[in-house]
Amino acid sequence: MTTATVNETFALWVPPTGQFRLVHWHTIRTPQNALCSDTVRPVTLTSELTMWTDEGASPLRLPRNPRASELMIAYQPHPGDYFGDALFTGATDVSGDVVHGLTFDQAITLIDLYVLGVTASATGPQDH
Repeated sequence: MTTATVNETFALWVPPTGQFRLVHWHTIRTPQNALCSDTVRPVTLTSELTMWTDEGASPLRLPRNPRASELMIAYQPHPGDYFGDALFTGATDVSGDVVHGLTFDQAITLIDLYVLGVTASATGPQDH
């Protein structure tokens, strides 16, 4: 059984394929490294959660990322479309120079939303 230590932080990498990968943040260090792009853009979800997207993905005709958009529904009512890979991390500092990884609890919450389907868990019961 693997357990996370208190100081470990993570990032959730979500490609358009429908799979995801939880990675140790210290092995990636920057969203640019994770997304293999110099044109990353932060999308602030909360004061403690950021999604990073590759601005070059759409012009390169990379596929739409419906799973990243689904995760966004839990935080924004109309998230829009995102293309290519997406990366979820913790907060950024005021200058934007330091990106924090996800805590274990944040990572588990995102994975739960991802696996269970954000639409069902974020919107609640449907009126018929």
